[in-house]
Amino acid sequence: MKKALCLGAFGARGSGKTMWVRQQIRKLRPARLLVWDYKHDPKLKDIGQGFTSWPEFVRACGGRSFQARYLVSPDHDPHEQFEAFCQLAWRLGNLLMFVDELPEVTKANRAPPTWRKCVNVGREYDDGRKALSIIAAGQRMAEVDKSFLDNCDVIHVGRLGHADARKMAQQWGLKVQDFTNLPDLHWIEKRADKSEVERGVLSLGREIQSDSAKK
Repeated sequence: MKKALCLGAFGARGSGKTMWVRQQIRKLRPARLLVWDYKHDPKLKDIGQGFTSWPEFVRACGGRSFQARYLVSPDHDPHEQFEAFCQLAWRLGNLLMFVDELPEVTKANRAPPTWRKCVNVGREYDDGRKALSIIAAGQRMAEVDKSFLDNCDVIHVGRLGHADARKMAQQWGLKVQDFTNLPDLHWIEKRADKSEVERGVLSLGREIQSDSAKK
């Protein structure tokens, strides 16, 4: 990765946000990847080796390169686990961290301390020797901390519910129906370096090719 990036993906179930995230990870080709897998999503099973044990997960991240996915324990406080996950990412540095289901551990007016530090300072810290790229995904943008949204280089959305669609329509100068009526895999995107929004449809080609290669 040549530049530390911050990417957000939002939308209803089936809208294609996980597929989009998978494609972004392939493009970035990170040598060091940490994944927060809140719901043990089968769609993420090939993105990093999965660990249910926190000590084993930490040990897996001890080398110069790694692809590790932490399957969040339902028996312990997810917020405490997320704080530990962010602390690990901050300490290691020079990696891509993907946080799935971000609304489960943040709120619009609440960003956990180390997550906020990763978002606000993570592009470059320790005298420029470390940097963090971040991808986060969730269904509802309204339930995500504002620090993350304000720092995003790209906000990618699929179909949204009416409340989120109304807010985004106001911010991006579009109609509410532009968001609520999006078919599956159709998206609208806003990049920080461009004034206009972009639209498109996710291609299944890469996903099909990847699945075939595993058989």
